[in-house]
Amino acid sequence: MKALQYFGKTDLRFVDIPLPQIKEDEVLMKLKKVGICGTDLHIYNGGMTVPTPLIMGHEFVGDIVQVGSTVKHILVGDRAVAEHVIGCGTCTYCRQGKRNLCRTPTVIGLHRPGALAEYIALPAELVFKLPDELSYDEGVLVEPLSIAVYAVRKVDVQVGDTIAVVGQGPIGLFMDLVVKASGGAVIGFDIVDNRLTFAKKYGFIQQGYNTSHTDYLTQFQQGTPGGADIVFEAVGSEKSMALALELAKPGGKVVVLGVFEHNVEINMMHIVRKELQVYGSWTCTFSFEETMQILKSQKIHTDELITHRYTFSNAIQAFADASTDKSGRIKSIIEFTD
Repeated sequence: MKALQYFGKTDLRFVDIPLPQIKEDEVLMKLKKVGICGTDLHIYNGGMTVPTPLIMGHEFVGDIVQVGSTVKHILVGDRAVAEHVIGCGTCTYCRQGKRNLCRTPTVIGLHRPGALAEYIALPAELVFKLPDELSYDEGVLVEPLSIAVYAVRKVDVQVGDTIAVVGQGPIGLFMDLVVKASGGAVIGFDIVDNRLTFAKKYGFIQQGYNTSHTDYLTQFQQGTPGGADIVFEAVGSEKSMALALELAKPGGKVVVLGVFEHNVEINMMHIVRKELQVYGSWTCTFSFEETMQILKSQKIHTDELITHRYTFSNAIQAFADASTDKSGRIKSIIEFTD
């Protein structure tokens, strides 16, 4: 089968490799669509150390073409999506049902072959049938949307809460959608005007501020006296983390989702003086079913988020474009054709 492998910084190559052989508790999926995630771009640009050659890709949807002998909940012919963190099964966290906190996890698209290939073998326990009401386009967005669902669930957003979302890239926009569906009033922050314009145009946020402007913080404080009830940090930089702590009201909550390539310094006295509650939020464990129910309910509409599409044969170009183009790009999708 054809696969796209990562060999080093910006070095992607198409290769021919054998079709995966599944175990009794696994399934074989024929890929239909794969999303390019921020983590994929971190890897592509050399920001993460990974085993090479590597098949990336952990946001995906496809058709089940083979099931192992012990698999009962998924059938051949089902359209399906899958989580991507495989726990060791024996550590304290795995035994508590928190495999995203496993001390020695195996991550699809990072430690084992991901979805940028014609077929992928998957542990059946990670696989969920895609409801008939949802399209493949919605299916490929289940994984990133579930990250937002998982993060919002941590802090119990209430109707009328003022929520600041730092970063209006794909994950930030998913945060906007889930917060809005939960009844929060969303204020977005980014350094790119196009992203803020997009978020306001489609009603993802009520107000947006470009943090490269000198007066944005004053304007926010005038419009939101006291600060935000909850802040979601969805960038992963020293400046975005500092801003998240600054925006939160005394006694407020800060949820950090950003993937940080480097250690950062923060002013701990913001946390101490304001008695902030700071949460980390890592991946999307046990959020897929809830996410698909939200999509089925039509409380969230994702039609506008896929802005760029590429065939699998043009996947190398997709990564080059997604890595450099910040103008009107939100979500880039690689599509397989039969």
